[in-house]
Amino acid sequence: MKRSPAACESVAPRVCPRPRLHGMRLVVPACLASMVAACTTPPTAQMPPANDTLPEALRATPNEVLADVLTAVGDTTYTCRRNGDTLTWVATGSDATLVDPARRSVGTVAPGRYFVGYDGSYVVGRVVGEEVVAANALPWQRLVARFNAGERRGEGRFARTSSVQRVQTTGGMPPDPACGQEGVSLFVPYSATYLFYRNAEPSADNAVTRPAPKPGISVAHAMASSGVSASATATASASATASASNAAHE
Repeated sequence: MKRSPAACESVAPRVCPRPRLHGMRLVVPACLASMVAACTTPPTAQMPPANDTLPEALRATPNEVLADVLTAVGDTTYTCRRNGDTLTWVATGSDATLVDPARRSVGTVAPGRYFVGYDGSYVVGRVVGEEVVAANALPWQRLVARFNAGERRGEGRFARTSSVQRVQTTGGMPPDPACGQEGVSLFVPYSATYLFYRNAEPSADNAVTRPAPKPGISVAHAMASSGVSASATATASASATASASNAAHE
């Protein structure tokens, strides 16, 4: 039975043993499988904040346009690692399903800041801005594309993505930064809104037009620039003019 978005947000973080290989088969702990089944319903879509209302570090550039708004629900994964004499939770990435405004699943968020579309396109992000909005939720972020691709060049939902904003986050933070057993994993449910931007297409008004050079001037200038004497330049120009005149009378 699927839980409602509100119930999913209230699911407590679960500590699970690390998945292990048994022969050639990956064995996933039962606690992890049950969490994935419990939180498959996307959150109710909210109106995303306007770009100019966000902190400056999170804003898209003036030459970018908003291309897509997707919501996500999933888990942020942490691993208990040793730092000197201390054991702490270290974030290793997020796994979530991306849902469009029509509530259709269109892709996934994967560890390594991958955004993968079911159409074969994907984009890999790099964090360039971050703001903590709530202490108990993942920070809002701006990521720029460090690589993107489509099934065919330039095609697909994420093939031309230039940057991504992660906003309206809930959950995703460990209840305590300290942990007690090195190597175990912690899965913390989270939800977020992702805004995908593309570079704006150049308009016709911004196109630069250059007048075509006059043939007589270009011939003379080219020969003069090559060090040809003035008399030779004049002869060449006269020949070019005569040839053009003859061609006009034929």
